Amino acid sequence: MKKAYYIFFSALILISCKSKQVVTEQYPVELRVPAWVSHRPNTGFKFVGIGFGDKTKGGNYQMEAKKNALYDLTSEIKVDISSNSVLYSVQNNNSFNEDFNSLIKLSSSDNIEGYTLVDSYENDKQYWVYYELDKQKYAEQKALKKQQTISKASNLIVSSFEDEKNQNFSASLKKRIQAFGVLTPYLSEEINFDASQANGVRNVFDLTNLIQQQLQSISVVQQKTVPVLKPYQASYAPLSYSLELKSKTPLQSFPFLIAGDDDKITLNGKSATDASGILQVRVLSVEPLQHTTFFSLNPDINTLMGSDSVGRAGVTLLKQFIQTSALRVEANVTGISIYVNSVEKNLGKATDLHAIELFIKQRFSGEEIRLVDNTNEADFIIESVADTKKDISSSVLERNYKVSLASLVVNLQLKNKATSEILYKAQITDVYGYANDLETAGQNAYSSSKFTAKLGEAVFFLKRKILVY
Repeated sequence: MKKAYYIFFSALILISCKSKQVVTEQYPVELRVPAWVSHRPNTGFKFVGIGFGDKTKGGNYQMEAKKNALYDLTSEIKVDISSNSVLYSVQNNNSFNEDFNSLIKLSSSDNIEGYTLVDSYENDKQYWVYYELDKQKYAEQKALKKQQTISKASNLIVSSFEDEKNQNFSASLKKRIQAFGVLTPYLSEEINFDASQANGVRNVFDLTNLIQQQLQSISVVQQKTVPVLKPYQASYAPLSYSLELKSKTPLQSFPFLIAGDDDKITLNGKSATDASGILQVRVLSVEPLQHTTFFSLNPDINTLMGSDSVGRAGVTLLKQFIQTSALRVEANVTGISIYVNSVEKNLGKATDLHAIELFIKQRFSGEEIRLVDNTNEADFIIESVADTKKDISSSVLERNYKVSLASLVVNLQLKNKATSEILYKAQITDVYGYANDLETAGQNAYSSSKFTAKLGEAVFFLKRKILVY
C-alpha cells in the first residue's frame, strides 16, 4: 500500500511540473521598454532622431520608422537664417512661403550622412528606431559638401558664359538655372562665389539677376502684317511670329507657354522657336469675334530643363526671385467674307427673280459671316448659274392637255478666292414647272417645293466646306 501511494505521489509531482512548463512557454515575458522611447536623450555632442512605424497599418513599418527618425534628426539641426541669405531677403519682402522651408528641410533630410543606429525596439503595434549624428562630424561634412556644391555651381556659371559667347541662348540659360538648382539646399545660408572665377557673379543675387536679364533680352520682331483668323474653320494654319535677342540674333529652339486673352479662341498652349527664331502658335478653334486678340508668350522654363531633376527642383524657388513680363503678339479675328454671284435665267433669258441668291444669303446669315458686294473683299465666292428649258415631254402634254412642262437645271460651285481652288460643285436637276404656257412653267419651276428642298441640301453641303460648328 505504501509503495502504491509513493508511485501515485511521484506521478502527481511530474504532471504538476509539466503543467507549469507549458504555461511558461505560452506566456513569455515581454521585453522591457527602453528609456529613450518615453524620455528623449539629451546630449550636447550628438543630434538625436527617434521615430516609429505603425505595424497595424501594414506596409513597410521599418522604413516608415527610419524616415520619421531621420526627419526628427533633421528638425534638431537648426540653422539660423543668415541676413545675407536668399530666403532671408524673400522673407523680408513679405513673399516668403513656408513651403520653401519645407523644401529645404526635406532636401536636408535626403542629404544627411554619417548617422548611426543606436537602438531599436518593437512591440505588437509599433516599431521604434533611435539614430544619432555626431555634431562636429556633421559640421565638417556639411562645410565640405557646401564648398563642393558652390564649386559645381561656379563651373556651371562659367560654362554658361561660353555658351552665351557662342550664341547658344538656351544652353546658357539652362546652365544658370542648374547652378541655382544645386544651391537650393543652402539658400538659408550665405553663399559667395569667387567673382574673378565666376565672370563677375559674386552671389546668388547676382545669379538670379543674370537669369532675369537674360529672359528680359527676348523680344518680338514687329510684323509688317497682322495674322488674320476666321471663325469655325476645320483647321488653321499656324500663326508665325519672329523672336530675337537684344543682339538682334534669332532666338533659337526656345520653348514658350502660350495663353490667349479671349476664351473664344482655343490654342495649343505650348510651342518653341525654330532655328530661324520663328514661333508658331497653333490655333485649334475660333468662335466669332470682331476685334484684335492678343496672345501671351511666357518662357517655359520647366520644358527647357527637360528631365534635369536638379534644375527643375530649383525652378519653383527661382520663380519667386525673378520677374519677367510676358511677351505679347496679336492677331485679327474677322468674319468670313462671302460674295454670291447668281445668274438666274428662264428659257435663256435673264430674270429679275433672284430667288437662288436670296436663298443662299439667307442660309449664310450670322455673326460669323460677312456678305460683300465686291469679289476683291471676299474669302469665298459662291457661283450659281440656273436656266430653264422646254422639257422633252412638254409637246405631248401641250397636245393632249394644253399644259407646258419646263425643266430647271442649276450649277452651283464654291471657290476659295485666295487660291482659286474649287472646293465644292453640285448640279441640281429633275426639277420641273407646269403652266398653260412655257414661260410661266419655267417661272413655276423656281418656286417648286422640290427645287427648294434640293437647293437647301446642296447649300448645306456647300456651307460645311466653309464652316465647321
